[in-house]
Amino acid sequence: MRRVLMICYDFPPSSVGIWRTLKFCRYMGEFGWEPSILTVKPVRSARHDWGAMEEVPSGTEIRRTESLDPQRLAWVVSGLRGGGGGGGSTKGPTSARGRPVMELLRRWVFLPDQSMGWIPFATLAARRWLRREQFDAVYTTSFPHSAHVVGSLAAGDGNLPWLADFRDIWIGNADLIRPATPLHHALHRRLESRVVHRASKVLSATEPITRDFISRYPQLDSEKFQTLTNGFDPADFPPMDIQPPHDPGRFTITYAGTLFGTRSPIGFFRGVRLLLKKEPRWRGVLRLRFLGSMIEPHRNALHKAGLADITTVENYLPHEDAIRAMCAADALLLLVSSAPGNHIMLTQKVFEYAAARRPILGLVPEGAARDFLRELNEGEVAAAEDVRGIARAIRKMLLKWEREGRVNLPENPVLPRYHRRELTRRFCGYLDEITDRSAR
Repeated sequence: MRRVLMICYDFPPSSVGIWRTLKFCRYMGEFGWEPSILTVKPVRSARHDWGAMEEVPSGTEIRRTESLDPQRLAWVVSGLRGGGGGGGSTKGPTSARGRPVMELLRRWVFLPDQSMGWIPFATLAARRWLRREQFDAVYTTSFPHSAHVVGSLAAGDGNLPWLADFRDIWIGNADLIRPATPLHHALHRRLESRVVHRASKVLSATEPITRDFISRYPQLDSEKFQTLTNGFDPADFPPMDIQPPHDPGRFTITYAGTLFGTRSPIGFFRGVRLLLKKEPRWRGVLRLRFLGSMIEPHRNALHKAGLADITTVENYLPHEDAIRAMCAADALLLLVSSAPGNHIMLTQKVFEYAAARRPILGLVPEGAARDFLRELNEGEVAAAEDVRGIARAIRKMLLKWEREGRVNLPENPVLPRYHRRELTRRFCGYLDEITDRSAR
């Protein structure tokens, strides 16, 4: 059995950005690899999913380090004061008043991101671990990109093959990276270049990210860059003949996830308002459900659209409960704005939506998400800003539901290639490749 040191800031009990790495850990033993995890110490928060820890294979060694990143410090300080952070409040570590300050710090100070305070602790721990024990490879995953900086400092120290995995694009990411000046942009470029050149292989979660790397680094062999998408685990979903309870007299559109950055439901709200203005009979039928907190200006837009009476907004749900909510919906809402860089977006949620076998209302630009929805050939698609197109798409779904009742989609032959076990098999193949090459 070969060993890989997996350096990942996000890992259970955190619930954010964990599932790609966690599912690799769950299945990689079947393909000859044993994971060891280096991550950050958890702090108590309402967005922890302790059930996710059950996915970690028995005997997996997990080492957790300190960090000086502001999000973690905010939770710790809140807990010391007896506030919400330490007691499991649903309020995030940054209040509405604090968000502008955090945004300034992200743009001007935090490089490569707000998890930079983890870099010295993780680098020291990784170097010690690699010196004292035998490993065959190192894996890092982002976002945050600070994990790749740790990899560049630690993997080279032991001259080990290193697999750098990008769940999100670095340069040109309007949601996560917004450099304040050309100098900041140049520093980001330099850090990314250092990672890309030092890594043995670079994985991307979407084909547009891979193409972006190939075009930005033409001097490197294009085979260095490979696409390995996110996916879903059939074991997470109830059998099709055991469906969660739902209201047959209501058509519920559910959105599961956090709304952040340029991801906004405002165009969706306006589309629903336009539909109900033209055909008010649907108001008694249509229901909107958002799983996850909703910040301003989204709440204000919801009320301005006159949709508060047909909308429920629920706090964070553990992954298992979120899956059940997806399966109970009549349609699932996918939101990706047309902001620069968002053409690369193809998150885990897209695949879980597809696995729930519910029609998808995809409000997405041209790019990875729309390409996947075309491949599925299910549901309706419009741009997130196209109010009339959104209204038409929802109307089409409602009319189909009115004629045929609740839609239970049949098996789709596209989906098996996105099973987590199959993706892990390919992942371990890349680890084998760089390890064998290093040995030669």
